[in-house]
Amino acid sequence: MLFHTTAFLVFFSITVALIAIARQHRNQKVVLLLASAVFYMWWNPAFILLILTSATIDYWAADRIDRSESDGRRKFFLTISVVANLGLLAFFKYANFFEHNLLFGFRLLGYRPNWTDFDIVLPVGISFYTFNTISYTVDVYRRRLAPCRSMLDYAVFVTFFPHLVAGPIVRATDFLYQLEAPRRITFDREALFLFLRGLVKKVIVADGVSMFADTIFRAPGDWSSVVIWLAAICFYVQIYCDFSGYTDMAIAVARVVGYKLPQNFDRPYVAASPPEFWRRWHITLSSWLRDYLYIPLGGNRRGRLITFRNLMLTMLIGGLWHGASWNFVLWGALHGLALVVHRGWNRVKGRIGVTPAVETRRWYRIAATVLMQYWILLTWIPFRVSGTHNMVLALRKFMLFDGNFHLAEVGLGALTPFTTLLIVTGFLIVHWWSARFGGLDERLRRASPIAAAAACVVVGAALFLLWPPAEAPFIYFQF
Repeated sequence: MLFHTTAFLVFFSITVALIAIARQHRNQKVVLLLASAVFYMWWNPAFILLILTSATIDYWAADRIDRSESDGRRKFFLTISVVANLGLLAFFKYANFFEHNLLFGFRLLGYRPNWTDFDIVLPVGISFYTFNTISYTVDVYRRRLAPCRSMLDYAVFVTFFPHLVAGPIVRATDFLYQLEAPRRITFDREALFLFLRGLVKKVIVADGVSMFADTIFRAPGDWSSVVIWLAAICFYVQIYCDFSGYTDMAIAVARVVGYKLPQNFDRPYVAASPPEFWRRWHITLSSWLRDYLYIPLGGNRRGRLITFRNLMLTMLIGGLWHGASWNFVLWGALHGLALVVHRGWNRVKGRIGVTPAVETRRWYRIAATVLMQYWILLTWIPFRVSGTHNMVLALRKFMLFDGNFHLAEVGLGALTPFTTLLIVTGFLIVHWWSARFGGLDERLRRASPIAAAAACVVVGAALFLLWPPAEAPFIYFQF
């Protein structure tokens, strides 16, 4: 069930009405739990059992961790929780990947096994809710969080439908306390414009540029470097607007039913360094990896080489979290390399005259931003292009410019490519503008009722005219 469909509008209207009718706090949570179950079962009813199994194990394990006095027993129950969660994730998400690579290895050795492929279906959202639940038991183990004594509350936390299938990743410390007191249905201007912002990002921008990127990256060897660059920029815009559009709508929907979800994006395409990019892009994942993987590995406390190792391991695992493919491992490795190089640069830049005063100058910031965004563009290619041969071709044409500026074969005089370029240009202008002066939705929340109403009419007309003929799922549903 997609946020931008009639089915969701009907589902959400019924959910809000039932929450309002329920009145009593416990009954409202029961409605929310049942609604979340219906929302998730819309894709595949059987997989609700997977979530309930995971939630039951973690609820029990956290309780046993809290009641245990010895460190050994506490670690034992924590291990049960982590192994159960990662085991389910590994089986459903990585069994096919492991099998295909094992078959490849056998074939290299001349052996031709004849077993049948696993062909395991990936449960939607499993990567997100697995990280939600792991953070809960780990925080209980670290004594940063008291265990939840209500199975109903914990089940609502795990299954809360706005963030269930594509984030943001929500920690129990940020959500469980919100279940302690009754929540109010809130239809306000902030929720409205946040939802509209996400809808425009998804329907007009992301879906509007996806056709160009899909066409070019289907056979990158057929196109010149300039076309590969245009396709990379289209996907650069598409994936940001698709994913951040989802989280904007998720945060707005949660706000309507009275709950607050964490921010997940902060204009990442103005980042001037790798650490800044990861403070702005998929914030809840990068902070999760930092707190539950990078710091436990030792962080930057055990010397330079160990720090480099920890950065690379964290980003490799972050890449693999996105999907069971060597493409994503390479994507993670490239971002890990950028973090390592940046940390090395910080150690030597003072010796060549790059002082803090120099870093504050506009030309330095612009140069650093351009370099960082070039790297991000490059890394999106292995993320997007499937198949090793096609990926290598696309990377080669992206990095080694062939000097061919002939664009007639892509039909840039036609309506669709021309519209694509307009959408990309418009997005980049708005993204830069909002980074400097604040987003348009933020201004409209403070505008007069007449101005706000006029903006709604304009957005509504744009959505009506540019709404794509077919529903496109969100990219991060596959993760």
